[in-house]
Amino acid sequence: MIEEFEKNEVAAPIEDSPSAPPAEIMVMFSDVSVKADKTFVVTVAGNRCHVTQDYNRPLYQAIRAYLDDGGKFSKYAEDVFVDSDPLVLARLWAETSLQKTETLVAQYRDARDLGGDLPINAEQFTALLTWRQAVRDWPKAKRYPAESTQPKAPAWLSAVLQNGE
Repeated sequence: MIEEFEKNEVAAPIEDSPSAPPAEIMVMFSDVSVKADKTFVVTVAGNRCHVTQDYNRPLYQAIRAYLDDGGKFSKYAEDVFVDSDPLVLARLWAETSLQKTETLVAQYRDARDLGGDLPINAEQFTALLTWRQAVRDWPKAKRYPAESTQPKAPAWLSAVLQNGE
């Protein structure tokens, strides 16, 4: 089919094509940031987009017109990489670990006290409480906050948290 088209059709040169009026941009943008190279980073439909004259000329021109009319903008801040503080990361890991398992502890206790179906067995519950205590005690460990010294969660825990199994 494509071969037939190529044999039987002749494309008109662009210069001979009827000219259409220029289309207006119908894209809403916000949060305009101007980069050092005079390109823009804007938000379009909730996504941050890098706009250059070569890549998206109509949008670039619309942003340029917005700025020329006094539109608000900010200077673009390049991504900055910072070495993380090991103590902050360790505290964050511990807090997150305890928060992620708090619901499971509460569900077990509620089910046990009300006589319902337990989400984990008694042995797993004891292992979970023991691990949670080790997480709380971790700051007292030698070589804290080395990641290699983090208390290891029970092997079954991630499956239970993800799938409720």
